[in-house]
Amino acid sequence: MSRFNQRLFASLDAAAEHTGVPRLARRDIRRRHLRWLPIVALAIAIGGWTWGLVRPDRAYLGYAAISVGFAIAAFLPIFGPIKPWGGGKLADEYDRQVRQRAFLYGFATVTFAAFGGIWLLLALALLDNWSREALITQIAYFDYLLFVLYLAVPTLQASWATRPVEED
Repeated sequence: MSRFNQRLFASLDAAAEHTGVPRLARRDIRRRHLRWLPIVALAIAIGGWTWGLVRPDRAYLGYAAISVGFAIAAFLPIFGPIKPWGGGKLADEYDRQVRQRAFLYGFATVTFAAFGGIWLLLALALLDNWSREALITQIAYFDYLLFVLYLAVPTLQASWATRPVEED
């Protein structure tokens, strides 16, 4: 590697160290039991989807609510009780069992919600005589809700199924 590249990479590393992000990435994240935050994310997202179903002409407000629920749910796997799949401290058998059970609950919830939601959308489209664009919009919002379920339900299940460890 040339000297120019060495100096360039050294200066880029120094600039990154000044931000403090690498220091945060090297330290272990303290896992927390987030018991009420997933419920809030799910309630906001489901409420937004319901608003979009009730008022298809103002469905963008429901999309905004689903987006707020998604923004909350996106941080749940980072700070929740489920240890990540790779890197950091290795998960022992108990942690793998908690993760497996939480994701099985999450996958089952997403599967049943998808099955019931598609039939609900079909029934509402037939009863309310929605246009093709309205149906496509509602399906897109429902898909977004399924992402919120995928992110929030495993954290919710693992948080309520395990006890927090008291700190010394």
